[in-house]
Amino acid sequence: MIGEASGTRAEPHVVIIGGGIAGLSAALRLRALNSPCRITIVDAAATLGGKITGEVVDGCVVDGGPDVCIGERLRATHMFTDLALESRVVAVNPGNLPTYERRAGELREFPTRFAGELLTFPRGLHELIEIVQQALDDVTVRTDAPVSSIAPDKARWLLQFPDAALPVATTVATTLADAVIVATPAPVAAALLSPVVPIQAAALRALEYPPTTTVTMAWRSGDVHRALDGTGYLAARGDTSRVSACTWVSSKNPSHSPNGIVLLRGYVRGAGDDPAELMRQEVAATMGITAAPLFTRVHEWPAGIPLYTPAHEAAVRALEESLTSAPGVFIAGSAFHGVGVPDCIASGERAAAAAATHLSERKTEEAA
Repeated sequence: MIGEASGTRAEPHVVIIGGGIAGLSAALRLRALNSPCRITIVDAAATLGGKITGEVVDGCVVDGGPDVCIGERLRATHMFTDLALESRVVAVNPGNLPTYERRAGELREFPTRFAGELLTFPRGLHELIEIVQQALDDVTVRTDAPVSSIAPDKARWLLQFPDAALPVATTVATTLADAVIVATPAPVAAALLSPVVPIQAAALRALEYPPTTTVTMAWRSGDVHRALDGTGYLAARGDTSRVSACTWVSSKNPSHSPNGIVLLRGYVRGAGDDPAELMRQEVAATMGITAAPLFTRVHEWPAGIPLYTPAHEAAVRALEESLTSAPGVFIAGSAFHGVGVPDCIASGERAAAAAATHLSERKTEEAA
């Protein structure tokens, strides 16, 4: 949906740049904390959710990006309580199966197992995006609308971006906001924040996003002759093979595939070549699977998970401190506060709380 949210101009307007889970959680929390405000989510992509995406294929759940949440961290978010997610999540690895390591072409069981709780949803982690979107039915969403700049405009912020509703690509639309939450990958955040806090924003450019691809394939169980008695395997440290890991989805999440179907997901490093063919070669060499898969789904991420440097935490603190000189601008997301889904949710919620405080203080000042 493209356009301004309903409401009077007297209502403060908050624009959230980035419609991934951090931006969505910020909108959800902001609505709970400051219901009178208007909220607009702006995203350069055609759909919301960022890297949390997927589908159900012939009864098999395919996650294109992240597929699990650490239970303790997800339960600690406001989202978990506000959306009553307890009744919707399902446990990952209910059989407490081990994880393997691929070393010199052989699979060896790790001596220790993950002791915490992992959670997902019946139709995959992308179901969470659908749940949140349904809860945000009064929030304006603009997709296919990359923001080109943000700049101060008296006591507000002026956002400039191409208007996707108009046929002329050079036509530029502007939006005024009382508060802005930047919940984008680091390169986009750096470009938007550089005119505001140039020195601190420049540090974001050092954050690397190595490309990665997930490849999900399904087979009839009769075509798989190795016992999949684990959650999958990881490449040993120092292993530079193109496939860095393989999740045995049908074992790790038994509800994610019908009986008689084996569902696997591989993680292919880098870009180029044919990721599906690399996956076929991997499962043949490591697990002896030579039959053609029933289906294949490939999700390529030219910019995958950010790799934090040792200086990252200090750089984020410096950026947040510098933004106090730009009242009304806040940051959220995996570029700043952790790459896990619950980390991103909590980051969005903190940004929303800061924005709500800012709006409240402004209202008090205007009334004085």
